[in-house]
This record gives sequence, C-alpha cells and structure tokens, in this order.
Amino acid sequence: MAKANGQQDLKLQSLADVGYQQGKTESRIVDIAKFAMSRIPTLGDLNAPRDEQMNKEQRDELKQGYMTYFNEAIKFPRYFRVTDDKVLVEMVDGKAFEECTGEKRKLDVHIAFAITQQAMNDLKSNDSVWYQMVQELKTDFNSYVSNRIGDLIKKAKEIKRLQLGVKRERIQALAFEKYIEKTLDDMLTRARNAESRGNDPTVDVERLKRQIAAFKAKA
Repeated sequence: MAKANGQQDLKLQSLADVGYQQGKTESRIVDIAKFAMSRIPTLGDLNAPRDEQMNKEQRDELKQGYMTYFNEAIKFPRYFRVTDDKVLVEMVDGKAFEECTGEKRKLDVHIAFAITQQAMNDLKSNDSVWYQMVQELKTDFNSYVSNRIGDLIKKAKEIKRLQLGVKRERIQALAFEKYIEKTLDDMLTRARNAESRGNDPTVDVERLKRQIAAFKAKA
C-alpha cells in the first residue's frame, strides 16, 4: 500500500533522528497554528469554548484539507467488483478497477460524503452492506476531524498563553472547571457528528448550544 509523501521522506535510524524530527515537527505545528490564528481571529481565545473558536465556514474549509489528507494517508480508496449475485469483492488496486468491465464500485471519503441523506436512507433499506461501509467511513472521518480541530485549538491556546504571559493554573477548582468545559465541548462534538450522519432525528445542535449557554449562565 502506498505511503503518504511525508512518510516516504521520513528516515529514522537513531534516537537522535527521532529528537531532531520531533523538534522539527513541533516547529511546523506552531507555524501552522499561528497561520490559522491569523485567518481565524477567535482561534486560541482562552475564554471561548470549543464551538466558538471558529465559525462553520472556517471549520468547513479546514475539513477540505483534512479530507484530502485522510484520503491520501489514513483511509485509502477501496475498489470492488460486484458479482452476478450482488456480492462485493474487493480488488487489489485502482488499475484492476479501471480494467474491470463489469459492475464495480469505488469507495473513498469524497464519495462517501457526496452521497445525499436521501440516498443513504435508500442504501440502508436496499443495500445494507454498502450502507454500513459508507457509514463507517463517514464516522471515522468525523472522528478524525474532531481530533484534529481539537489539536489545533489546543496548540492555538498554548500560543496565546505564551503571547499573553499567562501561566497554566494547577489549582483543583480550575481543573474541575476545565473538566466541565471539556465535557460540554464533547457533547457538542458528538451532537455535530450525529447531525452530520443524519441517523438520529433527536439531535438538535442549536438547542444543545442554548442549553449549554443557559447552564453556564447559572454556574
């Protein structure tokens, strides 16, 4: 299976190489976060919860890049031929897929998210195996995006603290306050993921945001 360009270029032969590459990677991450902060003024705000660190348009633009990398290095495209009995048989690679003259299917993250909710509902009823494969890929990608955005916000906040000369407090009260904030952020993330999957009619992100705001106002 092909490796991403970065993986091909990375050659480690000693722990000294590990230390050098780790330091180099950290510097790149800082530069990336600083650039993101220049494009997203609210990113890194120490008083803003996760859902207010960026708007939907900014989040969607980031997702475009995440999707490209996810497709290249995390979950590669998969290729299938369909037998006369409508059984999916995975193929070796894209070349075999191109040469196949019968019924065939390709699955990658771009294709998965191009499928409309109505089409997903049809798949769920009429082609459960393909539906599960598509749904699993979408779930994995949503989780990947959530983690990467969380990483970006964390790094931006570290940079902001350094810029402002703010030291991390270690007192128990603040630790518990951060726990509450993280719990509320996780609730929003799960709600957004469920909404994007479209398989839970009870999810209402805007309502949850109002309820969280009301909770914070009483706290």
